Amino acid sequence: MNTATPMATSAGAVKATSPRRNLATLQRQLFIYAQDLRDLMEQQALLQRRYQLVLQSHGRSNQSADVLLDAIPKSIDAYLVTDSQGEIVRASPGAQRAFASGGPELKGKFIWQYIHWSHLEIVTTLLAKFVGVGATGAVEQRKLVLLDSTMQRDIIYDALVMPVRKLDRLEMFWLLSAEVQSGLSDIEIQKLMLMSSDCAEGLLICDASGLVRSVNPAFSRITGYSASDMVGENPRLLSSGRQDADFYRSYWTYLTDAGSWTGEFFNRKKNGHIYAEWKSVRAVKNERDETVSYISAIVDITHRDSEAQQLANLAYHDSLTGLPNRRLLEDRLTQAMVIASREASNFCVMYIDLDKFKPINDEFGHQVGDLVLLEVSARLQATVRHSDMVARVGGDEFVILLQSPVNDEDAYSIASSVLSALSAPIQLPDGKVLSISVSMGGARYPIDGDDVPTLLQNADAAMYGAKRFGLDFSFFETGSIVHPAPDLGFEIWKALERQELYLLYQPQVTPDKSRTVRGCEVLLRWKHAVFGDLFPLTFIPIAERNGAIVALGYWVLETACQQLSQWQAGGLPDLTLSVNISSRQLQDPQFAERVGQILLAHGIKPSSLELEISEADAMQYLQDGRSRLSQLREMAVKIAIDDFGSGYSSLSRLASLPIHRLKIDQSFVRDLAQSGEARAISDCFIGVAAAMGMQVTAGGVESEAQMEVLASQGCNLVQGYLTGKPMSAEAFLSWALPSGQQPPERV
Repeated sequence: MNTATPMATSAGAVKATSPRRNLATLQRQLFIYAQDLRDLMEQQALLQRRYQLVLQSHGRSNQSADVLLDAIPKSIDAYLVTDSQGEIVRASPGAQRAFASGGPELKGKFIWQYIHWSHLEIVTTLLAKFVGVGATGAVEQRKLVLLDSTMQRDIIYDALVMPVRKLDRLEMFWLLSAEVQSGLSDIEIQKLMLMSSDCAEGLLICDASGLVRSVNPAFSRITGYSASDMVGENPRLLSSGRQDADFYRSYWTYLTDAGSWTGEFFNRKKNGHIYAEWKSVRAVKNERDETVSYISAIVDITHRDSEAQQLANLAYHDSLTGLPNRRLLEDRLTQAMVIASREASNFCVMYIDLDKFKPINDEFGHQVGDLVLLEVSARLQATVRHSDMVARVGGDEFVILLQSPVNDEDAYSIASSVLSALSAPIQLPDGKVLSISVSMGGARYPIDGDDVPTLLQNADAAMYGAKRFGLDFSFFETGSIVHPAPDLGFEIWKALERQELYLLYQPQVTPDKSRTVRGCEVLLRWKHAVFGDLFPLTFIPIAERNGAIVALGYWVLETACQQLSQWQAGGLPDLTLSVNISSRQLQDPQFAERVGQILLAHGIKPSSLELEISEADAMQYLQDGRSRLSQLREMAVKIAIDDFGSGYSSLSRLASLPIHRLKIDQSFVRDLAQSGEARAISDCFIGVAAAMGMQVTAGGVESEAQMEVLASQGCNLVQGYLTGKPMSAEAFLSWALPSGQQPPERV
């Protein structure tokens, strides 16, 4: 027994309970909590993607995947559910009575324990067929001899065996009915088994040629057509005309190939009213693999919305993503033009095309292609503002309508956020990862078009212009130039010699009431002789591809440090320069040495320089760049991860880097004042940084409400239009000088 008292505790134990050690322990606990929280968020995102995939593959509805499954308990007294190995996972009360006589649970036993030995091969063959290559969703109809609860008396059963494929497993429903009379046809047996008057779902049996052979009372209640009205007719008698011939051809092709189909129909009742029905159809095959019938189950889903809402949704929204389609986009554009014309304001349209999307469909299949489109649409909606609109206007084409007035710099900033969001890898349910790239073009009302067709056409032209010139984003002027355009990839090498490049500086201040300036982010611009002012989004990707980014980066660093030296001579207090660097620069073995030389040449303290690397680049070049980042930190140069949250990176991997600061991407700041979810995410990010001993800067702050939220959450610095737009060196000096102090006169 340990009898030591607090007074007798060793010096080492005192150190272990010191405030510093307690703080370190707390930080470790917070870090573990942050990792767990991030893991939960990733799991939730994965589950959401899988859920969306299920909805997409089952007609994009939140209804039950198979209405037949809902109808079974009400129509069949005895049924078993087994896994792919034949183990019973569920049994109806009727089956429990028949095969266990109220005794031990059937769950956990195997179905062949109750099959007569002469019919075991039928069961094993069915199991193999359901899990084999090319397995379909068709129902198999068989005669089976089963043993009763005494295990001595043989009973002949008519069986319908239905495979149900779920995300992670395969189940078989064995629908059983003791033979009433021998010599009945397959369809007559199905009628006896399924056509219960207690079933709320409408059931329909058609023969192999597609003619109706039987309907249940619920079908008549839903449609208004009696059994005598339907028998001998083709189900197209119910057609509303809302779905064209291509829809029905696609439906029949899928049903023939896959053996089952689930989705939404718009049909017409006997009284003429159009209604929406959710329908599941299964082909039924005999032991010779011949299709003998089709069993359909339907429910009326019109109650979810009015008929007008259903039809409007079909007319104005994309069936896969749920986004507005071209028709609704054009309607909103017309409204935006009326408002902008009345208020003498403007707005912008951005056209987005997924590069090389067809190979994804070809290599991975349309199901994966649809999943990519769903993920892209989700990311686009999460990136834009609440007032903006995202529409899908083609197979792999999207349009963003920035409805509130924006200037060019705002548009470039939003385009940058979109590109950053879409560049993050897409995780597929099978563990594979896909990366996509996009081309974007923008057109502004009214200067690039004062009617809907012209504006969309010019945004489309700008997008193709961006694709042609190797740009990520282009406004209409660049995309639509008819004469031979300058080669930006070549001209960027000449831009330095021609002194076409210049820097702007955006203040970084504390979020408290003092708004104390602590630093600034260095922003690069190119005043091109033909195109005018170009933003980094236009030329930096080109510079990274052709290698010019290294020379460009050193010029930015040298010019910014020289400017900081001049500011300090002009009376500015200590500031931190935040300079973006490329992963290509980090690959330069002499990078850390060159940075040190530049700092020394201009008399800048290493702690006054903060180098920003994007989250995606940090992950991509983690191994190669870690040693150089460590060299920089040893020199006291600070390292920041830019656009944190947009790259879907691993916290544990980030923690292994010598990082001083996280910069929260502006897409997470935009909705802070309106969205509790946005506040929770920013609070999580700031908590993660605190747990890892890092500082936090939030970008894109445009309102006092956003500022108040960030201040309350413990954010260290903010930047954005609220506290200061990007400005020239002279303007920044005047802006940042203490009150009453004038900048020195130039000599």
